[in-house]
Amino acid sequence: MTSTAAYLTLATSAGNIVITVHTAAAPQTTQYVRELAEAGRFDGAAFYRSTNFGVDSRRPLIQGGPLAPLFTGSGAPIPAVDLLEAVESTGATGLAHVRGTVSLARDLFSTGHVLPELFICLDDYPELDAGGRTEPDIVGFPAFGSVTTGLDVVASIAAMETNGASAVERLAGEVLTKPVSIYRATFETRPPESSI
Repeated sequence: MTSTAAYLTLATSAGNIVITVHTAAAPQTTQYVRELAEAGRFDGAAFYRSTNFGVDSRRPLIQGGPLAPLFTGSGAPIPAVDLLEAVESTGATGLAHVRGTVSLARDLFSTGHVLPELFICLDDYPELDAGGRTEPDIVGFPAFGSVTTGLDVVASIAAMETNGASAVERLAGEVLTKPVSIYRATFETRPPESSI
């Protein structure tokens, strides 16, 4: 039987996060993530955001990627990256934003294109699915994977202090005081040895 999953391992300064990537359900998104990882676009990036969108009873999600300098105003150079025009909505893939889901951010300020920015949910976020609260459309965000190992690492990042500087007003109070480095992202078609 042919495998319909692959694996993305993020080696971070807080520990490793292993993600099962749903290649059959979200082929365009996973190919985009694979190309980014193999080109080293996530290497040297950071998780820099923790938010629950104002719902205090809900566990937050974390966000990170190579565009951290754009959102945090750190002064570091912003890398040139390709955006993905096609958005594979959860309505098409059958995936949903639940605890452990890994998805990609979108440029909701202008084009709506998919950004090379990962976010990981620690709770259910149905408003991020197709038909949810996404503006200016209701396409939602392209979920593509699930955390297999390291959800405790995600939780530890989400619990970090968020007094960091923000270059975007709507992220005020959500930027980590000390962003968590992503040393390396590895895309594999078989489970990493550390997760077997």
